[in-house]
Amino acid sequence: MDSNLERLMSIFESMNKDGINTSSKLKWGFFFNDKNRGKLLRVFEELKGAGYELDQLRRVEGENEWQLEVSKFDILTPEKLHKRNIAFNELAEYCSVALYDGWDVEKV
Repeated sequence: MDSNLERLMSIFESMNKDGINTSSKLKWGFFFNDKNRGKLLRVFEELKGAGYELDQLRRVEGENEWQLEVSKFDILTPEKLHKRNIAFNELAEYCSVALYDGWDVEKV
């Protein structure tokens, strides 16, 4: 995933305008994709000690691949999310996973 700090700063600004207090704890979801389910489980093994929860591991509909979704309740700034995106790209490479596919966020 291409991580762009300026774009994240704009997204955070929009989130705050839309009533999402980015200074509060939110549920952050992160997605990894690969054809090999076992590789995705290895990603989760790397993350679970850091407080990440396994939300789902599912086969992508119409595709020959799996998607891992992990989440964590956290307070992130655009800079912290940017660093996390870079780290998750590196984690995907370390675990030989095809793709770190990005993030989403929910109010708690």
